[in-house]
Amino acid sequence: MSERPVAVITGGARGIGYQIAADLLGRGYRVVIGDLDEEATRASAARLGGAATGVRLDITDRPLVAEVIETVEREIGPIDVWVNNAGIMPTGAFATQSIELVRTVADVDYAALVEVTAAILPRLLARRRGTLVNIASATGLKPLAGLAVYSGTKAAVIGFSDALRRELRGTGVHVKVIMPNLATTAMGAGITPPKLTPAVTAAQVSRAVLRAIDGGTFATTVPRSLGGVLRFSRLLPTAVQDWIDDRVGTDRIGLGGDPAARAAYAAALHLEPESQPEG
Repeated sequence: MSERPVAVITGGARGIGYQIAADLLGRGYRVVIGDLDEEATRASAARLGGAATGVRLDITDRPLVAEVIETVEREIGPIDVWVNNAGIMPTGAFATQSIELVRTVADVDYAALVEVTAAILPRLLARRRGTLVNIASATGLKPLAGLAVYSGTKAAVIGFSDALRRELRGTGVHVKVIMPNLATTAMGAGITPPKLTPAVTAAQVSRAVLRAIDGGTFATTVPRSLGGVLRFSRLLPTAVQDWIDDRVGTDRIGLGGDPAARAAYAAALHLEPESQPEG
């Protein structure tokens, strides 16, 4: 059993999850990364080093989630930090997306996060310690065209996290939510963000996660300056919000992007090819 604190990161084989794992290792954690592709996940763990373990983890598979939690706690040690990072972001007009794709996004980005939290929370409560970190999105504060379902799930993650935070006061278990802008990872492939809201890096998001674990504020946008801007914008009349969005070009995130790059992203996740706006 490890004497180091133990952290589990879902969707940890690449991108933001991999960077969080690397940074937690640097903090002295024993890290477990879980992802769908077992071979790729174990290869990522090998690159991270001896204090990292890679396991196959499908967050929509409740029996598998329970098995992973049991195995980690039995063979490595009690889990101190759980990072709900796994997620998918298909883009395109909602009217062109199949109900199967809509359901998959809702299941992965919200329902599974809630169910995974339900699976690990009793253990943290029994020990009266632990931190749950939920990776949401700035689109949960400022929904975007072309990301209707994704924005909705991330708004739900923020609401769920806040309600759970209040429930858990005084238990020794803490809930944090991180809301990054579009990131320069595979999820954002082929998308050029507006100049006023540049994409963030996995390293920036990871630093926000570490600050949260260290006892930072409940909710953090990445970059931090974005939070006030987005909250203020939501107070404006809808017509004014639309005028600003039209001039900033926010629609290029969800309704634009390079079609080949977005199709490749969808194919890698075994999703249907993403629909692009006509015209």
